Amino acid sequence: MKRFRFRKRSPIGGLAVDVDAEADFSGVTPSNAVQIYRNIWLELPRSPMHWRDAAWLMCGIAVHSDILNTLHPKGLTIRVCNLSFPASDYVPEAAAFAMEGWLREEFDLAPADIGVEYDSMNSRYVFSWGNG
Repeated sequence: MKRFRFRKRSPIGGLAVDVDAEADFSGVTPSNAVQIYRNIWLELPRSPMHWRDAAWLMCGIAVHSDILNTLHPKGLTIRVCNLSFPASDYVPEAAAFAMEGWLREEFDLAPADIGVEYDSMNSRYVFSWGNG
């Protein structure tokens, strides 16, 4: 299991999310897994999770789903063991960035065309999700 720490500093502190996950290449799909794309699956932690966190983890995988499917045509399950963050500075979209970063490191992938910046004029984070 590997941990990826997503950090984005901003004038109001920033975003911080840690994801602990592992890749399963066995080709056996867990009964509680969610299909992301073809033979790419996500297994969520056993602990309770807000639906938005789960949805954004799925988004973080989906941005690399084509290449993952090409690399692992017999199947790949991403098993997320833990997702942690400070509740005071958290926005659920940050889970996508943590998951995407974990995938980049685990599979030596190029960064996806996604981004986040802090908009000081409007006091909010602005997310970009690329062309896909």
